[in-house]
Amino acid sequence: MPRSIRNPEGYTIRKLVQNTYTHMRSRIENMERDVLKSIVIQKVSVYNGKEPGKDRTKYIITSYSYPQYRPYYTGKDVRGRKIKYQRTYKHEYDVTIQLESLSIDDDRIRLRTGADAKWDFTNKGKGHWVGTGRNRKFIEGSNIKRKLNGDFFFRLSWLYSDKGILFGRNFANGPPLKTNPKMIVFLDKHMLHTIQVLMDRGILK
Repeated sequence: MPRSIRNPEGYTIRKLVQNTYTHMRSRIENMERDVLKSIVIQKVSVYNGKEPGKDRTKYIITSYSYPQYRPYYTGKDVRGRKIKYQRTYKHEYDVTIQLESLSIDDDRIRLRTGADAKWDFTNKGKGHWVGTGRNRKFIEGSNIKRKLNGDFFFRLSWLYSDKGILFGRNFANGPPLKTNPKMIVFLDKHMLHTIQVLMDRGILK
């Protein structure tokens, strides 16, 4: 990402947060329902640009969630007892944020949730159940195991690339005409939570 290039439409972290709160309230609800409060900052790297004394910062953060929706949550545990919250299936995604400064108003940003990889379309859905009764077990699909985030891949990857704010490569085939027909540029629940934590810690201001 050349240092002088800003995204043409001026997307900043502040604007993306505002877009999410205004147009995609479900992501806030999903974040509060699914995403664990703690995150792990795996790596903080500083990349030297071409300009002497100038740095570029990249945060790679791990975000976790217990998905409270089918097929993971059925309202019952493996013994058939009623439960209100499932803690058996835990998802893990890398959240990448690259910035030229630590300001939420800087439009020189690159973002990504999940692995920088192609979606495996031969894999049916999120996974499948095997066995019966107490031996019944849910087998995760390959995309989840490879830490690909479906919400980001199908609704945001192409849009982020088009708007100049995608970190890494775009593997989506085209605009999300079915999954995000209004072409809203928002934050998925993992990215939204990560940004909130970084702001709470005083890292982003």
